[in-house]
Amino acid sequence: MKDFTYLAPSTVAEALGLLAEHQGKAKVLAGGTDLMLQLQDGLFTPDFVIDVRRIPELNTLEFDAQAGLTLGAATALRRIETSQVVLDKYPHLATGAREIGSIQIRNLGSVGGNICTATPSADIIPSLVSLEAVARIASVRGERAVPLESFFTGVRKTVLGPDELLVDLKIPAPAPRTSGVYIKLYTRPAMDLAMVGVAATITLGPGDSVIRRATVCLGAVAPTPIRVREAEQLLEGQAVTDALLAQAGQAAARAARPISDVRASAEYRREQCDLMTRRAIRQAVERAKNAA
Repeated sequence: MKDFTYLAPSTVAEALGLLAEHQGKAKVLAGGTDLMLQLQDGLFTPDFVIDVRRIPELNTLEFDAQAGLTLGAATALRRIETSQVVLDKYPHLATGAREIGSIQIRNLGSVGGNICTATPSADIIPSLVSLEAVARIASVRGERAVPLESFFTGVRKTVLGPDELLVDLKIPAPAPRTSGVYIKLYTRPAMDLAMVGVAATITLGPGDSVIRRATVCLGAVAPTPIRVREAEQLLEGQAVTDALLAQAGQAAARAARPISDVRASAEYRREQCDLMTRRAIRQAVERAKNAA
């Protein structure tokens, strides 16, 4: 590992100043479960590591009935997993957090670190995209808001500039009778990467029979998360039937761009996108029936 200078700002403004001063020569540490391994492997060789874990604004987990949920970028995954408001209002977000590594890793790892690492198999990202989360990005030049589905540009690539910091995520408050599900395909039952991940968020109309709104996101089957808008359009305004679910699943399979590797073939992953999307939507509909 190359030697670096460790910096620990106490405010967002201080962190942004350091990023501007050391532009292109610094990496942000928000937990370190990914970054420290990358430094050891020589994937990154920064002159400065800026630790933002102790900045209060970056550790926010707050819910407002009007504004929704705010997650600071340094908020620990374990905190998200166990938050009662997340479990009640955004259960698939809690599931996505719970699927990452071990409890020890989730106590240290952060939602912002998981997002900014930008690996296709990240478990928390499909739920966040299906919830239409918006990333607040800041630099000394100002702030900008980016829908999370547009945040990723490739494997380990994002829209963040070298002087920019992910500050937080804004997740809209769920409409009445809204809930969601995240399911993943893996080889072993614990601490395994997703071969396929599917998140669905469903809002029901009166009477439990018609889907008012749907968002579906695939993970691990392309360089970036895929929001399946064709499936969403098929579902909205329709009663839930096996035929409708089959159409949505087939739309997900068409949207997927999987690869073949030692863990699974592209054909198998595409087939599972179909089947898992049907299952995720069905389960999300059942949850939405019982949502406030």
